[in-house]
Amino acid sequence: MGAWGAGLFANDTSCDVRDDYVRHLTHGLSAEEACQKILARYGDLLANTEIACLVYLALADTAWRYGRLDQALKDKALSLLQSGGDVDVWERDAPDDVASRRKTLQALEARLHTPQPPEKPIQVSPPQPKKIRTTAPVGTVFYLDLPLGGSALLVLVGFAELENSVDPVFSVLGQRFASPSEMPAQVTESDATLVLSKTSYQPYQHVAILPKDERKNILSGLVQTSIPVAGAMPYQRDRTVWLALGRIAKEIDAHMATEPARA
Repeated sequence: MGAWGAGLFANDTSCDVRDDYVRHLTHGLSAEEACQKILARYGDLLANTEIACLVYLALADTAWRYGRLDQALKDKALSLLQSGGDVDVWERDAPDDVASRRKTLQALEARLHTPQPPEKPIQVSPPQPKKIRTTAPVGTVFYLDLPLGGSALLVLVGFAELENSVDPVFSVLGQRFASPSEMPAQVTESDATLVLSKTSYQPYQHVAILPKDERKNILSGLVQTSIPVAGAMPYQRDRTVWLALGRIAKEIDAHMATEPARA
């Protein structure tokens, strides 16, 4: 979720949905095709009411503003809103912001009951080829040197398709290693991984590298290893936070500050 406020688009997921919808329209997809492509991306995650609210409500609001809201999407969004939306999540995670979130949802419900504006014209342009950040496969293990000493292992668990690039996404093992020679012979899917928190609202199971300079390889600060991974480690795209590599190292250090390097 990555929320920084109670507004409808004050979270990463809803912003992604809005931006993806508009991008799909500019690439020549119909409104229905744009919706289906976005919903397919989240798949089984939509069974989770929290994720469903973030996705469907953002999608319905954006489609309404572009004059392309169909009845099925409208009905789904209104059904979620009339069931309380995600207020229970905010009561659990951010009780001080519940009133603001409820006001946001009420405003959306009222808007969806009004006639949508005429279709907004879209200038269609073909998509540009995406930059492939790495050709390393899922299951590749890298290590990252940490400011407080030692190294951490980052396992490539999946890829996130963004507007201009396809980015590798990592899980970070919850151990500090004194040197590469002390790292394990293999990583298993049951190995503990760190949960990083960028905000108080959302824990992140995965991390991706925010590029400082698009001319440089974002993996240049990582060292690829030959350590194999036994089994498939879990990956949820919406549980990923993008941070600069230096910030990633500091976040890992902060989580493992009380743990000595494993030797």
